[in-house]
Amino acid sequence: MKKEKVGPEMKMYEPSEMALLMRQMYEFNKLTKAQIINRERLSAFPEEFVKIHNAIMTDPDERDSEFDSLAVQFVKFQKATYSTKSDSTAYYFNQSVNSCIACHQTRCTGPIPKIKKLIIN
Repeated sequence: MKKEKVGPEMKMYEPSEMALLMRQMYEFNKLTKAQIINRERLSAFPEEFVKIHNAIMTDPDERDSEFDSLAVQFVKFQKATYSTKSDSTAYYFNQSVNSCIACHQTRCTGPIPKIKKLIIN
């Protein structure tokens, strides 16, 4: 009787808590961009975005002072987007998107082209 070789067990990819949060932030900001362009009333600031400060990352070593600083900027600009006068909404929204891009330029560069599509011209 011949034994079959059994390879290493294949594991299904499971995104980290941070990866899931960032996907959620992207989708929400895609809707927010459309609301700003269409001059619609914005929904409330999504408080779950504050989880960026402690969500478990794919690579925990990437949480450093630079990440923390950019995360603070992101949340600050996001909150300003939802609390400012309508003539400044696009400015603060773009600042929050730019903080995402700045962070991704030093870490996970793959999503940058997708994130750049959020910029309001």
